[in-house]
Amino acid sequence: MLYRQQNLKKFVVVHFSLFDVIVLIGILQGVIASIQLFHHNRRSSDKLLAWILVTTVLLNCKILLHTLGLWNTHLFRYFPLAVDPTIQPLLYLYVMSITESSPKLRRPALLHLLPSFLLMGHALLVYVRTLPLDDLSEKSKVADTLAYNAVKEIEDYLSVLSFGVYLFLSIRRLKMYRFWLYDTISDSSYPTYGWLRNLLLLMSGLTILLLANITLDYGISYGQTSFFHWQLFYFLMTVIIYYIGFQASRQTMLPIQATVIVNKTDQAAPVSPEKLPQMRMAIDMLLENEKIYRNPTLTLAEMARRLDVSPNVLSFAISKSYEKSFRDLINEYRVEEVKDKLVNGRLSHLSILGIALDSGFNSEASFYRVFKKHTNRSPKEFQEQHR
Repeated sequence: MLYRQQNLKKFVVVHFSLFDVIVLIGILQGVIASIQLFHHNRRSSDKLLAWILVTTVLLNCKILLHTLGLWNTHLFRYFPLAVDPTIQPLLYLYVMSITESSPKLRRPALLHLLPSFLLMGHALLVYVRTLPLDDLSEKSKVADTLAYNAVKEIEDYLSVLSFGVYLFLSIRRLKMYRFWLYDTISDSSYPTYGWLRNLLLLMSGLTILLLANITLDYGISYGQTSFFHWQLFYFLMTVIIYYIGFQASRQTMLPIQATVIVNKTDQAAPVSPEKLPQMRMAIDMLLENEKIYRNPTLTLAEMARRLDVSPNVLSFAISKSYEKSFRDLINEYRVEEVKDKLVNGRLSHLSILGIALDSGFNSEASFYRVFKKHTNRSPKEFQEQHR
């Protein structure tokens, strides 16, 4: 698509390519989803997810300034969109807010956004100083006196650093949470945030593209002749907007619950090989005789108290003796009980959900998910195959 600088007294003729349409639809999706999240206004995590969407929408507007030729107009030249280093800190703060017991955003956390505030302040200054000027060349001269290009270069390098560092921190935090969840909580209604793990994988691809694009621009000046590489970057950003927007509608329906992440400062206390068989026997008796797994909110700490050992000792024993996590062990017993009851003719009057609840599951959705994970079949299919 070709475009040229237009006279200020004429209308700017804008031609939309397929790429522009895809980006615009993504922007619309992001705006709608962010409004939805702001409207519910239940948790700080919802607001953070909304701000992530707002930031990605603003970032996608940058490419449209060029593909639609708006950058060569009076109003949109130097339009302040210095949001590149903002996405990853917001994403990290979001991951933090959903993996700790006190999800309220604290003021010190906003320090992560300080570089973004400073860069946006500079971008606003340039825009305000150049807005009264009609001639684009005069605008460029004023922007040069305000070190516009130098600051933009710093912004690009800072964006790469921000993407890399905060992505690493977000992945590590989510990994810690999931390890804690499977190691200490049997309640399958607790979210595992698989969608967030997928988002971080998409962000990893975006980070690689960003690094490649910055290298092309500052290494061989590829950006002076083409911005196709940036179109690829923003196309992936649009995919991310679609994905977050789709997941945002589901996040507003999650139950409000404290999600506590325990940072282990000590290693799991070792159990001697001689004592492992005794530990396993005690665990088996507690599960098979007392059927402690029927408690839907059973935790590692509670089970450890019943065995009169520390949670670390119990966690170590389960890992070594069963080669699985605490949560998987408990759910395995629950699934086995459900399977036995589904093929028991004397219990045919009970519903599948009723059997699941009696066996320790506390929600229909989590039961079906766990059952299919362990059997590769739905409860109904399993029941019909064993009649």
